Amino acid sequence: MRLQTLIRLVAAIIVLTVVVITLFVISQYLGLTDDPAPSVVVGSDKINKLVPVKTPKEDLVVIDAVRRKLSSKKTPEIVLGNPAFEKARLMLNEGEYDNARLKLKEIIVKYPGTPAEREAYRVLGEMRLDDLLEQRPNDGKFIYTVKPNDSYLRIVEQHDTGLDILMYLNGLTRIDRLQPKDKLVIMPLNLSLKIIPRLNQLFLIDANDEVVKYFEPVVDMTMPKRRGVSEIVTSTIESVRAYKGKSRVNITRGDYREATKRIKILNPNIEIISEDLKVDDSFRGIILTKADMEELALLLKRSNVVEIHY
Repeated sequence: MRLQTLIRLVAAIIVLTVVVITLFVISQYLGLTDDPAPSVVVGSDKINKLVPVKTPKEDLVVIDAVRRKLSSKKTPEIVLGNPAFEKARLMLNEGEYDNARLKLKEIIVKYPGTPAEREAYRVLGEMRLDDLLEQRPNDGKFIYTVKPNDSYLRIVEQHDTGLDILMYLNGLTRIDRLQPKDKLVIMPLNLSLKIIPRLNQLFLIDANDEVVKYFEPVVDMTMPKRRGVSEIVTSTIESVRAYKGKSRVNITRGDYREATKRIKILNPNIEIISEDLKVDDSFRGIILTKADMEELALLLKRSNVVEIHY
């Protein structure tokens, strides 16, 4: 073998060895391999001493750091029902009331138990109360012509309504001036209450079993424990009264509207009251905002049905 050929062969071996060692070191640092340098490689012992040995714990630290970095990326919060509610809100702003109603009803069906459902109930409730208290075609109200010897109480009893709503709809502040042939707007109060204690929900229901309005208690309702009863208890309203302090305010008084209302329910004996009343730990019932309590007291009367769904 010629000397020149021998020199080239040695040089090629040296270059190949350098390439192998370089690739191995890079693999170690990048974590592509944890194996030591092969013993066939010249100087493998020295190479293995130069390359730091990573423990499984160090690998976990790196993985955990990557995981934290990924989790720290801000992503848009998607809440069930919110996009649909936003569409309903835009429809209302644009005057598309019928479409907005349908969208709100859809939210109630599709997203039960969500904030969107509660907001949909709230908006629908306001819309339905407007419908209920305004005069519209086929809304269940009618005009009554006063007859001789009629009284307000007699009219109320004959037409299944309440004195409070009668005065409200007709703009009356007193009831001592009733003349034959007077015209009165009458609205029968064929409404009921549905109470679901476990969900802290109170609904005003119309004669078609549809929700007129959802009332959200300001605190969790406290109800007597019922043992050995069916899941649904049917009861009635015993009274709807107003108070100023401890004194009862008659409905014919001018300050009745501003007085604090209390609704008493029979069997179980519970009350629905306004949040401005002070109660102790023995209170059993439902506490509403003052505005909600005013609406509810206006639309209910003695003997209205109450269903409690335990």
